[in-house]
Amino acid sequence: MKNLKIRLLGDPVLCAKAKPVEVIDDSVRELSAQMIQAMYDNNGIGLAGNQVGVLQRIVVIHVEPEEDKNGHAIPPDSPGEQVLLPKMPVTLINPEIVSFSEDTCAYEEGCLSVPKLYADVVRSRRIVLKSMLLDGSSILLECGGLLARCVQHELDHLDGVVFVQRAEEDGYRAIEPGIRKMIRKGGYRNFTVRRLV
Repeated sequence: MKNLKIRLLGDPVLCAKAKPVEVIDDSVRELSAQMIQAMYDNNGIGLAGNQVGVLQRIVVIHVEPEEDKNGHAIPPDSPGEQVLLPKMPVTLINPEIVSFSEDTCAYEEGCLSVPKLYADVVRSRRIVLKSMLLDGSSILLECGGLLARCVQHELDHLDGVVFVQRAEEDGYRAIEPGIRKMIRKGGYRNFTVRRLV
């Protein structure tokens, strides 16, 4: 299995919009396996096609059940968590968010394409996810918890958006020197972060 290279902020592929997967064939299944391996190798919980230079609407996720302060698993409270957490890792093909809850919260996010930099991002607490799975089946599920946040983060990637574009202003200012350094080191002199908040 070939090792996929994680693209870093400044790479134009991270700003591009991914195209739908036309057919789930062996090449898509192989890509899924490679993406899962790259996610694990880099200690991530999600990875989108763009992040490995593939402009297809494919996302891999591995979210563990949330735990209380004593380390005990908290029972999932959304149908999406109940269905998907036991199947992790999960590959989403042509995923889309059908609806977002108005109830939002801020939470610290990181990204394999922006290593070692973290900032709070406000996202919906719950979403309704529509997607195909690798076996060709379809899902339409309400998702909450870390799963909902991870899905929103990864689907942003498919639309050419990286979390730093959505980061809260104070958090963004704190990591901005690191962002500039990463872009310079990557040789992307003409790249600027297009803020969305």
